[in-house]
Amino acid sequence: MDSEMTYRTESVRIPNLRTSHGNLWPLAGSIRDDGMRHPITVWKDGTVISGGRRLRAHFLIEKWDIQAVTVSTVEDAAKRLLSDNQDTHLSEPWKPSETCRLVELLRRLDEPAAIIRAGANRRRGVELRRQTQAGQREKGRVGNQHAYDHVLSVAAEAVGMSETSAKRLWCIYSYGYGVAEASDEKREQARAELAALDAGDSTIWASYQRLMSGRPTPAPRTRAVVPATAASAAKQIAAWERALPQLEGLTTGLIELGKPSPELTWEQVGPIHTRLKLVRRELEKMINQMKESSKP
Repeated sequence: MDSEMTYRTESVRIPNLRTSHGNLWPLAGSIRDDGMRHPITVWKDGTVISGGRRLRAHFLIEKWDIQAVTVSTVEDAAKRLLSDNQDTHLSEPWKPSETCRLVELLRRLDEPAAIIRAGANRRRGVELRRQTQAGQREKGRVGNQHAYDHVLSVAAEAVGMSETSAKRLWCIYSYGYGVAEASDEKREQARAELAALDAGDSTIWASYQRLMSGRPTPAPRTRAVVPATAASAAKQIAAWERALPQLEGLTTGLIELGKPSPELTWEQVGPIHTRLKLVRRELEKMINQMKESSKP
């Protein structure tokens, strides 16, 4: 059963799911002027499942309260994800590798329920064997239990793909990032296939077939760089000029706070530490992009 409530933005946990959150300023402006269209989705332990961009947009406009729906099952989480993915207003599409990280997060959150399901399945198996030995049912398995994957079967529609495609994509991710055992060569190929999928240079079916057959991954296509127009350049400068004083002020305020108090525990400091690292990573990425793209 899900429920909506107001959270303080600093009290939720933000998992590192997306490679890039895109341009957040249009979304932040929309939230500031018209309010947020949909509440974010938060697991019962405070982990953000859907709405990371909306949460970060709140940081930009210094809005410290956010509406969130709390869920406690992967089924409820999938319903919320499906609803969010159907709303394209200022959204940023999920890349295949980001979708896999989301599924990995759902698996971790679902672990307690998975243990209960496994116990129920074992008890059912014992009961079926007892009935078979007593002649109350014919021999044979019920369904293909080894091929069943609860989280993927629930999450597939929510992330916009069939269950078969979701399983193939998860297989590629598993080989690439240590979920499944693989040789160094296969691991590197799986990562190359994920990169091709993220760039739009391949399909899940083609990448899966190449990986499982051992065929090499094609070299990435070179894309023509479209120079920024004068209007977009001016817009970027204006946005930077608006954002930098706020960023400088916030940074100065954080520095003036000094070192964390010895009375604080890592459980209290850890979430703040993680969020600061995410901010630093995004800033470093932007600084490097400025160096690479600007003329000397």
